[in-house]
Amino acid sequence: MASFFHANKSVPLPMEFINKYMINANATYVKVYLYGLAKCYEGEEDVSNAQIADALDILETDVSKAWRYWKKVGLVHSEGRGVLVFDAMSEAPSKEAAEKESVEKTAVKPQSVKENSDKDSMKEISKAMGINPKMKETVSLAEQLLKKTLSRREINSLYTFMQEYSMTQEIVLVLLEYCVTIDKTNFSYIEKVAEGWKDQGINTIEEATKILNRVMKEARMQKKCRKMFGLEREFSQTETNYIARWVSEFSMSEPMIRNAYEKTVKNTGKVSMPYMNTILKSWFEKGIKTVSQIAEKEKAAPQKEKSRSTGYQLDDMAAIERKLRLEKQKK
Repeated sequence: MASFFHANKSVPLPMEFINKYMINANATYVKVYLYGLAKCYEGEEDVSNAQIADALDILETDVSKAWRYWKKVGLVHSEGRGVLVFDAMSEAPSKEAAEKESVEKTAVKPQSVKENSDKDSMKEISKAMGINPKMKETVSLAEQLLKKTLSRREINSLYTFMQEYSMTQEIVLVLLEYCVTIDKTNFSYIEKVAEGWKDQGINTIEEATKILNRVMKEARMQKKCRKMFGLEREFSQTETNYIARWVSEFSMSEPMIRNAYEKTVKNTGKVSMPYMNTILKSWFEKGIKTVSQIAEKEKAAPQKEKSRSTGYQLDDMAAIERKLRLEKQKK
């Protein structure tokens, strides 16, 4: 078992931290926690976020985010005046750990570090742009896409996407374009989408572009369907899901959807998307992909019905003849 020392002192780390907290935390957050804890056990009480950022080669805003995270999970808390206190974990120490703690009780172990304000500074933003010149360009392009000037918080979100989520500038811009396409430009929503892409492992421009192309295709079809149905309102989420299914799952073109719409109105006297969905699903399952194939199927249907009808008549006549023969034999 390895031991880690700072200034000839070990830093006790309960297994609970590794098994419960570390596996669920961002790697940068873990680095900040361990570095801060080590500084506490070294006896350095006045350690600023800026010092931690410099030591770990990360942004000061990342340090602030890390402390917010550890506060949320209950491993640290603030006592005012910028003092951050490390809280004890619930796991009971092992016999060896208890003996070690008893031996080390003679040493003073301060359990706090200095915490900076969460407010971002232009100095930090400038530093980030210096670390990665593409960030400045990304901010400019993002503002063009979103048609607004980004706030410090929004700029920091872009930094998070590129630094913590390892997104390239191209992927970030595709992400923003995706959100613009679905008319969801609130940064809280954009952050959720970015986190979702990270969790799904979407880390190439090809994967991101594929998602964008799909949603753009669905958005275009929504506009065409609104015009087709004569609607001025936006579609509900359920209606949007129907159109997404027709486009992305059934691969139906506008003429096919229009054909299903016309049949629906003819048969029901109104626009019914569930009814349309039944028609389109039937065509999809039968492999019908073009309007000409629909016409061919409909043309063949009456002849098929006629053949079935004739077949039933011949069968009936044969049955009658058999019945007559049996009756004649009995006589």
